[in-house]
Amino acid sequence: MEMPEFHRRVLDAALDVCRRYGMVLAGGYAMRAHGLVDRPSQDLDFATITPAPLAEVADALTSSYRAVGLDVETVRGTYVLGRLMVSDRESGQSCAVDLMKLPLQRPPITIEIWPVADLDDLVGMKVSAAQGRGLPRDLIDIASVADHYSFIELERLGRLFDEEFRLEGLVARIELGMSLDEAHFRAYGLDEAAIHRVRRFLLAWYESLSMRLAEAGALAGDDPRPPGSGGP
Repeated sequence: MEMPEFHRRVLDAALDVCRRYGMVLAGGYAMRAHGLVDRPSQDLDFATITPAPLAEVADALTSSYRAVGLDVETVRGTYVLGRLMVSDRESGQSCAVDLMKLPLQRPPITIEIWPVADLDDLVGMKVSAAQGRGLPRDLIDIASVADHYSFIELERLGRLFDEEFRLEGLVARIELGMSLDEAHFRAYGLDEAAIHRVRRFLLAWYESLSMRLAEAGALAGDDPRPPGSGGP
C-alpha cells in the first residue's frame, strides 16, 4: 500500500495499539488498501468497536508515538470521536490521526500486516459521512464501489452507522455533489474521465433515490417532490 513515508511511520507505530483495542484502518487509506481508489489522503483514520473509553485508546496511541520520538497533541476528543496531531520536530512533518468509535459489523481483513475495515463497514462509514457532510472525497470513494453495491445496498449500509440517517438528507447531499466544480475533484487527482464517471454515478443515484422518495411520499399522502425541486 503506497503512502508517504511519514504516514507509514505513523501507521506502523500504531500497530500494537490496533491489535490491543481492535482498531482497524478506515478512510482513504483503507479504500486504497482494498484497491478501489488512488487519491491522496492527508490523515489516518482508525475505527474501533472496543468497549474501552476512546480517551484510553488515544492515551495508548500517544504513548506509542512518543516512544518512537514523535510529538503528539490532542486536538479534540469526545466519547466517540478523537483527533491527535502527530508530528516530527526534526523534519517538520505532521499528520492528523482520527479515532472513531463505530458499530463495526464485520471482522477486519488483514492487508500486509495491518487490520483494515471490511469493505461493507468501510462503505457504510462512507455513505454515512456523505449524508452528514458530503465532501468530494466521500463521493469519490462511494463511486469507486458502484460495481459492487446497488443503491439500496449502499443506503442500508450507511444507515448502520448513523441512527439519524435520512434518505432525504442523502439525496440533498448527492444533489449538491453533482453541482460541485470539477476543481473539487481534480484536487484528488481525478482526470476528466474519472470525474465523468463520478458525476454519472451521482446522477443515477440521485434519480433512483428521488423516484423512490417520491413514490413513498405519494403513498403517504406527502409532497412527492424531492428536496431542492422548487415550486410554491
